[in-house]
Amino acid sequence: RDLDAKALIRGNFILMGADTVTNADLRPVLDQHKRMAKFDKGTAATLVFKECAINDRTGNELLIAVDKQNARLHYHQRLRMNHKEARYQIPLDVFLGNSCVALHHNLLDPQIAIGSPSMLSLFSDNFDFQTRDDFVRGLLINEELLDSRIYVALLPAAQYAHKVNNWPSYQLVSRDIINRWAYPLVPDMGVYKLHQQYVFHKDNIYKSHEAHVSKVALRENVVIQAGSHVEAGTVISDTVIGENCRIGKNCQLSNVFLMANVTIQDNCRLKHCVVGSSAVIEADCDISAGCVVGAKCVLPRKTKLAKTLVTSSPSTKRRAEQEQEQDYEAVELEAIGPQAYIVSDITTGDPDDSDDE
Repeated sequence: RDLDAKALIRGNFILMGADTVTNADLRPVLDQHKRMAKFDKGTAATLVFKECAINDRTGNELLIAVDKQNARLHYHQRLRMNHKEARYQIPLDVFLGNSCVALHHNLLDPQIAIGSPSMLSLFSDNFDFQTRDDFVRGLLINEELLDSRIYVALLPAAQYAHKVNNWPSYQLVSRDIINRWAYPLVPDMGVYKLHQQYVFHKDNIYKSHEAHVSKVALRENVVIQAGSHVEAGTVISDTVIGENCRIGKNCQLSNVFLMANVTIQDNCRLKHCVVGSSAVIEADCDISAGCVVGAKCVLPRKTKLAKTLVTSSPSTKRRAEQEQEQDYEAVELEAIGPQAYIVSDITTGDPDDSDDE
């Protein structure tokens, strides 16, 4: 709305969030949008989608109905991340009003679109359009009233695009980048102060020049950032290690994300977990099965955790039990150490979570 008020954009434009990772060449999509805009003066936008696997969801998957003749969008539904639908309810008008409709339920929305100048004015004139999904939904419902239409373009299989807006998508995109599916967006292509940040080795091992690694078994898919030290006897696979981390002797790390300045002492076993910045995991700990250890936590020796969220704060907040109250009340957490407290799903939750998301 601010851009429309200032009249800074007068032609077609590419709309993409800062959290979108892509190596796609959008020139063919822009040309397709321009051709359609000449044919249909009511073309408001062309949405860009990417085919994806249907096994795991990150919250960015869609079900859409598209006219096979001109790629016009007729139906749009975002699929829920933790729910597999047994059936879909699609308005009958989608099929009665169009002779040839294709349904796609294997598409990913990387939040890329080609917009016409009219897209900005539509946002300005309709204050109920708060998000891009609101915009799409509003245009599909009021196509005739607004005299605006949306079209669809699919990226080729060789091009990569994904939106990173939650932990599952962050993990998935990180794996894809390490496995070079997003080339040239790969760690060894990063340049900082005219120096290459990582050296690429076989089995997708990326190691900084300033990382110190002793006699360590680096299996595959490992990134080690500058200033990190790994002692002898440690085995690492499918793991990202942030800068200035310290990992002791005889540790095992598999499918782990370590943020900056993390310390892991000797004989620890970490599997399928994420550790926040400046956290300390003392010797002989076993952390597995989706644990999240918050920043500045200190886990005592011989701690064993699975499917647990740990924070360094002794209390957190939860939503008041009565729905009409908007306040949050403090909740004391179970302590497992002076700077480590377990957060359970019963005592707390994301204030922004709702069934509408």
